[in-house]
Amino acid sequence: MTDEDAALPPECYVTDWPWPDRSRPPMPPGWSVKGFADDFCWLGEDVLINAETDVLPPGCEDSVWILHNQYVCPPGIDPGALADEDNPNPYPVAPPPEFVRVRWEEVADIKGVPLRGTFWDGLEVPPCFRWDAFLSWREASLIIPGAEFVYQPVDATIGHVELEALLPLLRAATTADRMESIFHAEGLFEDHTLGCVLDIDSVLHRRVFSFKLDDLLPTMLRPDAPTVTPEFWWPEDRAWVVWTDWDLSGSKVFGSKKLIEELRRHPDLETLDWLPVRVHTPSSPRASEPLGSEPRDTQGTTGGRRRLG
Repeated sequence: MTDEDAALPPECYVTDWPWPDRSRPPMPPGWSVKGFADDFCWLGEDVLINAETDVLPPGCEDSVWILHNQYVCPPGIDPGALADEDNPNPYPVAPPPEFVRVRWEEVADIKGVPLRGTFWDGLEVPPCFRWDAFLSWREASLIIPGAEFVYQPVDATIGHVELEALLPLLRAATTADRMESIFHAEGLFEDHTLGCVLDIDSVLHRRVFSFKLDDLLPTMLRPDAPTVTPEFWWPEDRAWVVWTDWDLSGSKVFGSKKLIEELRRHPDLETLDWLPVRVHTPSSPRASEPLGSEPRDTQGTTGGRRRLG
Protein backbone atom coordinates (compact mmCIF):
# COMPACT_ATOMS: atom_id res chain seq x y z
CA MET A 1 0.00 0.00 0.00
CA THR A 2 1.36 3.42 -1.00
CA ASP A 3 1.02 6.66 0.96
CA GLU A 4 -1.58 7.70 -1.60
CA ASP A 5 -3.57 4.49 -1.04
CA ALA A 6 -3.43 5.01 2.73
CA ALA A 7 -5.06 8.41 2.36
CA LEU A 8 -7.98 7.16 0.26
CA PRO A 9 -11.58 7.72 1.37
CA PRO A 10 -13.18 4.66 3.00
CA GLU A 11 -13.96 1.70 0.72
CA CYS A 12 -12.16 3.26 -2.25
CA TYR A 13 -9.51 1.88 -4.57
CA VAL A 14 -7.18 3.17 -7.30
CA THR A 15 -7.70 2.00 -10.86
CA ASP A 16 -4.89 0.05 -12.50
CA TRP A 17 -2.61 1.49 -15.16
CA PRO A 18 -3.77 -0.24 -18.39
CA TRP A 19 -0.41 -0.19 -20.23
CA PRO A 20 2.07 -2.49 -18.44
CA ASP A 21 4.80 -1.78 -21.01
CA ARG A 22 4.81 1.92 -20.08
CA SER A 23 5.14 3.70 -16.77
CA ARG A 24 2.73 6.35 -15.61
CA PRO A 25 3.82 9.92 -16.43
CA PRO A 26 5.11 11.82 -13.39
CA MET A 27 3.27 14.52 -11.52
CA PRO A 28 4.22 17.97 -12.85
CA PRO A 29 7.11 19.60 -10.94
CA GLY A 30 5.86 21.45 -7.87
CA TRP A 31 2.41 19.83 -7.94
CA SER A 32 1.03 17.74 -5.08
CA VAL A 33 -2.21 16.11 -3.92
CA LYS A 34 -3.83 18.00 -1.06
CA GLY A 35 -6.75 15.66 -0.49
CA PHE A 36 -10.09 14.82 -2.03
CA ALA A 37 -12.96 17.01 -3.14
CA ASP A 38 -15.16 15.35 -0.54
CA ASP A 39 -13.26 17.23 2.17
CA PHE A 40 -11.66 20.23 0.51
CA CYS A 41 -14.16 21.57 -1.99
CA TRP A 42 -15.85 24.66 -0.54
CA LEU A 43 -17.59 25.89 -3.71
CA GLY A 44 -21.02 24.53 -2.86
CA GLU A 45 -23.33 22.23 -4.79
CA ASP A 46 -24.98 25.08 -6.73
CA VAL A 47 -21.66 26.19 -8.19
CA LEU A 48 -20.47 22.65 -8.92
CA ILE A 49 -23.68 21.77 -10.76
CA ASN A 50 -24.83 25.13 -12.16
CA ALA A 51 -21.72 27.29 -12.57
CA GLU A 52 -23.10 28.60 -15.86
CA THR A 53 -25.99 30.36 -14.10
CA ASP A 54 -25.80 33.45 -11.87
CA VAL A 55 -24.70 31.48 -8.78
CA LEU A 56 -21.52 32.75 -7.11
CA PRO A 57 -18.99 30.92 -4.91
CA PRO A 58 -18.83 32.12 -1.29
CA GLY A 59 -17.08 35.49 -1.06
CA CYS A 60 -17.27 36.27 -4.80
CA GLU A 61 -19.22 39.33 -5.97
CA ASP A 62 -19.36 39.05 -9.75
CA SER A 63 -18.40 36.89 -12.71
CA VAL A 64 -17.57 37.13 -16.41
CA TRP A 65 -16.88 34.73 -19.27
CA ILE A 66 -13.63 34.69 -21.25
CA LEU A 67 -14.06 33.42 -24.81
CA HIS A 68 -11.11 31.33 -25.95
CA ASN A 69 -9.14 32.68 -28.89
CA GLN A 70 -9.68 31.78 -32.54
CA TYR A 71 -7.08 32.39 -35.26
CA VAL A 72 -7.01 32.22 -39.05
CA CYS A 73 -3.89 31.12 -40.92
CA PRO A 74 -3.33 33.42 -43.93
CA PRO A 75 -2.76 31.87 -47.37
CA GLY A 76 0.86 30.91 -47.95
CA ILE A 77 1.63 30.33 -44.26
CA ASP A 78 2.28 26.73 -43.21
CA PRO A 79 0.37 25.95 -40.01
CA GLY A 80 2.73 23.07 -39.34
CA ALA A 81 1.92 20.80 -36.41
CA LEU A 82 -1.00 23.00 -35.36
CA ALA A 83 -2.99 21.48 -38.23
CA ASP A 84 -1.93 17.92 -37.35
CA GLU A 85 -4.71 15.98 -35.63
CA ASP A 86 -2.04 13.68 -34.20
CA ASN A 87 -0.15 16.57 -32.59
CA PRO A 88 1.51 14.97 -29.53
CA ASN A 89 0.90 18.13 -27.46
CA PRO A 90 -2.76 19.11 -27.90
CA TYR A 91 -2.53 22.11 -25.59
CA PRO A 92 -3.35 25.30 -27.60
CA VAL A 93 0.03 27.03 -27.66
CA ALA A 94 0.55 30.54 -29.01
CA PRO A 95 0.31 30.38 -32.83
CA PRO A 96 2.89 31.87 -35.22
CA PRO A 97 2.80 35.69 -35.36
CA GLU A 98 1.47 35.55 -38.94
CA PHE A 99 -1.78 34.03 -37.72
CA VAL A 100 -4.65 36.52 -37.39
CA ARG A 101 -6.74 36.47 -34.24
CA VAL A 102 -10.42 37.03 -34.86
CA ARG A 103 -12.77 37.74 -31.98
CA TRP A 104 -16.05 35.89 -31.64
CA GLU A 105 -17.89 39.21 -31.86
CA GLU A 106 -16.21 39.95 -35.19
CA VAL A 107 -17.18 36.53 -36.55
CA ALA A 108 -20.78 37.07 -35.48
CA ASP A 109 -20.84 40.45 -37.26
CA ILE A 110 -19.27 39.04 -40.44
CA LYS A 111 -21.68 36.10 -40.56
CA GLY A 112 -24.68 38.18 -39.51
CA VAL A 113 -25.52 35.94 -36.56
CA PRO A 114 -26.10 36.67 -32.87
CA LEU A 115 -23.33 36.04 -30.37
CA ARG A 116 -25.31 33.17 -28.88
CA GLY A 117 -25.55 29.42 -28.99
CA THR A 118 -28.01 26.95 -30.45
CA PHE A 119 -30.40 25.09 -28.15
CA TRP A 120 -30.10 21.58 -26.74
CA ASP A 121 -32.98 20.05 -24.79
CA GLY A 122 -34.52 23.50 -24.40
CA LEU A 123 -31.35 25.19 -23.15
CA GLU A 124 -28.95 27.43 -25.03
CA VAL A 125 -25.52 25.86 -25.22
CA PRO A 126 -22.44 27.63 -23.77
CA PRO A 127 -19.52 28.87 -25.89
CA CYS A 128 -18.48 25.87 -27.96
CA PHE A 129 -18.51 24.53 -31.52
CA ARG A 130 -22.32 24.83 -31.54
CA TRP A 131 -22.11 28.62 -31.59
CA ASP A 132 -22.41 30.20 -35.05
CA ALA A 133 -19.52 32.50 -34.07
CA PHE A 134 -17.24 29.45 -33.74
CA LEU A 135 -15.26 29.28 -37.00
CA SER A 136 -14.93 26.01 -38.88
CA TRP A 137 -12.05 25.39 -41.26
CA ARG A 138 -14.33 25.81 -44.27
CA GLU A 139 -15.19 29.31 -43.04
CA ALA A 140 -11.60 30.59 -42.87
CA SER A 141 -12.02 32.46 -46.16
CA LEU A 142 -14.83 34.54 -44.62
CA ILE A 143 -12.15 36.24 -42.53
CA ILE A 144 -9.20 36.20 -44.98
CA PRO A 145 -9.89 35.45 -48.67
CA GLY A 146 -8.13 32.26 -49.69
CA ALA A 147 -7.47 31.09 -46.12
CA GLU A 148 -8.09 27.39 -45.43
CA PHE A 149 -7.12 26.77 -41.81
CA VAL A 150 -8.64 27.95 -38.53
CA TYR A 151 -6.71 27.42 -35.31
CA GLN A 152 -9.70 26.68 -33.13
CA PRO A 153 -9.99 26.69 -29.35
CA VAL A 154 -9.39 23.31 -27.72
CA ASP A 155 -12.21 21.98 -25.55
CA ALA A 156 -11.84 22.20 -21.79
CA THR A 157 -8.81 24.45 -21.51
CA ILE A 158 -7.67 28.07 -21.47
CA GLY A 159 -5.06 28.59 -24.16
CA HIS A 160 -1.50 29.91 -23.94
CA VAL A 161 -2.24 33.48 -25.05
CA GLU A 162 -5.29 33.89 -22.83
CA LEU A 163 -3.43 32.54 -19.79
CA GLU A 164 -0.58 35.00 -20.33
CA ALA A 165 -3.11 37.85 -20.18
CA LEU A 166 -5.19 36.38 -17.34
CA LEU A 167 -2.56 35.21 -14.86
CA PRO A 168 -1.10 38.65 -13.91
CA LEU A 169 -4.59 39.92 -13.06
CA LEU A 170 -5.32 36.85 -10.96
CA ARG A 171 -1.93 37.16 -9.24
CA ALA A 172 -2.69 40.77 -8.24
CA ALA A 173 -6.07 39.75 -6.81
CA THR A 174 -4.80 37.24 -4.23
CA THR A 175 -2.33 37.14 -1.36
CA ALA A 176 -1.89 33.39 -1.72
CA ASP A 177 1.00 31.76 -3.55
CA ARG A 178 -0.47 28.28 -3.96
CA MET A 179 -3.56 27.24 -5.86
CA GLU A 180 -6.01 24.38 -5.35
CA SER A 181 -7.72 22.65 -8.24
CA ILE A 182 -10.01 19.88 -9.40
CA PHE A 183 -9.75 18.31 -12.84
CA HIS A 184 -12.63 17.19 -15.03
CA ALA A 185 -14.29 13.92 -14.14
CA GLU A 186 -14.28 13.19 -17.89
CA GLY A 187 -10.57 14.00 -18.27
CA LEU A 188 -7.54 11.72 -18.18
CA PHE A 189 -5.09 13.60 -15.97
CA GLU A 190 -5.79 11.71 -12.75
CA ASP A 191 -6.11 8.38 -14.54
CA HIS A 192 -2.79 8.85 -16.33
CA THR A 193 -0.74 10.18 -13.43
CA LEU A 194 -2.10 8.52 -10.28
CA GLY A 195 -5.05 6.37 -11.25
CA CYS A 196 -8.68 7.27 -10.68
CA VAL A 197 -10.14 6.74 -7.20
CA LEU A 198 -13.45 4.86 -7.22
CA ASP A 199 -15.64 3.53 -4.45
CA ILE A 200 -17.52 0.23 -4.41
CA ASP A 201 -20.38 1.87 -6.35
CA SER A 202 -17.93 3.11 -9.04
CA VAL A 203 -18.42 6.75 -8.00
CA LEU A 204 -15.36 8.82 -8.84
CA HIS A 205 -13.70 10.69 -5.96
CA ARG A 206 -11.71 13.53 -7.47
CA ARG A 207 -8.45 14.71 -5.94
CA VAL A 208 -7.67 18.29 -5.03
CA PHE A 209 -4.30 19.25 -6.51
CA SER A 210 -2.04 22.01 -5.20
CA PHE A 211 0.40 24.06 -7.30
CA LYS A 212 1.97 27.52 -7.50
CA LEU A 213 0.17 29.99 -9.73
CA ASP A 214 3.41 30.82 -11.55
CA ASP A 215 3.82 27.12 -12.39
CA LEU A 216 0.51 26.73 -14.23
CA LEU A 217 1.51 27.95 -17.69
CA PRO A 218 4.92 26.18 -17.68
CA THR A 219 3.06 23.00 -16.72
CA MET A 220 0.66 23.40 -19.64
CA LEU A 221 3.56 23.83 -22.06
CA ARG A 222 5.20 20.54 -21.02
CA PRO A 223 4.75 17.60 -23.42
CA ASP A 224 3.16 15.34 -20.78
CA ALA A 225 0.00 15.53 -18.66
CA PRO A 226 -1.91 17.64 -17.96
CA THR A 227 -2.82 18.98 -21.38
CA VAL A 228 -5.80 21.01 -20.12
CA THR A 229 -6.23 23.53 -17.33
CA PRO A 230 -8.21 22.29 -14.30
CA GLU A 231 -11.99 22.44 -14.32
CA PHE A 232 -12.09 24.52 -11.11
CA TRP A 233 -9.04 26.28 -9.64
CA TRP A 234 -8.67 28.93 -6.96
CA PRO A 235 -6.07 30.43 -4.59
CA GLU A 236 -5.83 29.20 -1.02
CA ASP A 237 -7.37 32.47 0.21
CA ARG A 238 -10.37 31.81 -2.09
CA ALA A 239 -10.28 35.31 -3.56
CA TRP A 240 -11.45 34.09 -6.97
CA VAL A 241 -12.37 30.94 -8.93
CA VAL A 242 -11.80 29.96 -12.57
CA TRP A 243 -14.05 27.38 -14.21
CA THR A 244 -13.76 25.63 -17.59
CA ASP A 245 -16.20 22.81 -18.28
CA TRP A 246 -14.94 19.75 -20.16
CA ASP A 247 -16.49 20.57 -23.56
CA LEU A 248 -16.50 24.39 -23.57
CA SER A 249 -14.61 26.99 -25.60
CA GLY A 250 -14.96 29.60 -22.88
CA SER A 251 -14.09 29.95 -19.20
CA LYS A 252 -15.88 31.72 -16.37
CA VAL A 253 -14.06 33.74 -13.74
CA PHE A 254 -15.66 34.55 -10.37
CA GLY A 255 -14.21 37.15 -8.02
CA SER A 256 -14.45 40.66 -6.64
CA LYS A 257 -16.12 43.42 -8.63
CA LYS A 258 -12.71 45.03 -9.06
CA LEU A 259 -11.14 41.92 -10.58
CA ILE A 260 -14.07 41.25 -12.90
CA GLU A 261 -14.08 44.84 -14.15
CA GLU A 262 -10.35 44.59 -14.84
CA LEU A 263 -10.97 41.46 -16.90
CA ARG A 264 -13.72 43.18 -18.86
CA ARG A 265 -11.40 46.08 -19.70
CA HIS A 266 -8.36 44.00 -20.67
CA PRO A 267 -7.65 44.55 -24.39
CA ASP A 268 -6.33 41.01 -24.97
CA LEU A 269 -9.26 39.15 -23.39
CA GLU A 270 -12.62 38.80 -25.09
CA THR A 271 -15.15 38.76 -22.27
CA LEU A 272 -18.88 38.25 -22.26
CA ASP A 273 -21.61 38.79 -19.64
CA TRP A 274 -23.81 35.83 -20.26
CA LEU A 275 -26.54 33.77 -18.59
CA PRO A 276 -28.42 30.65 -19.72
CA VAL A 277 -31.59 30.98 -21.72
CA ARG A 278 -34.32 28.35 -21.67
CA VAL A 279 -36.82 27.98 -24.51
CA HIS A 280 -40.47 27.82 -23.50
CA THR A 281 -43.47 26.50 -25.39
CA PRO A 282 -45.64 28.99 -27.35
CA SER A 283 -48.26 28.80 -24.60
CA SER A 284 -45.77 30.11 -22.08
CA PRO A 285 -46.17 33.80 -21.15
CA ARG A 286 -42.52 34.37 -22.18
CA ALA A 287 -40.73 32.79 -25.16
CA SER A 288 -37.49 32.50 -23.23
CA GLU A 289 -35.91 33.58 -19.98
CA PRO A 290 -32.43 33.61 -18.44
CA LEU A 291 -31.75 30.95 -15.84
CA GLY A 292 -30.73 32.18 -12.41
CA SER A 293 -32.12 33.72 -9.29
CA GLU A 294 -31.71 37.29 -10.52
CA PRO A 295 -32.07 38.23 -14.22
CA ARG A 296 -29.02 39.94 -15.69
CA ASP A 297 -27.81 40.75 -19.21
CA THR A 298 -27.98 37.41 -21.04
CA GLN A 299 -25.95 35.74 -23.75
CA GLY A 300 -26.90 32.05 -23.30
CA THR A 301 -25.50 28.74 -21.91
CA THR A 302 -26.55 25.24 -20.83
CA GLY A 303 -27.17 23.35 -17.66
CA GLY A 304 -24.34 20.84 -18.03
CA ARG A 305 -24.33 18.49 -15.07
CA ARG A 306 -21.18 17.47 -13.27
CA ARG A 307 -20.91 15.20 -10.27
CA LEU A 308 -18.23 15.54 -7.68
CA GLY A 309 -17.52 12.42 -5.71
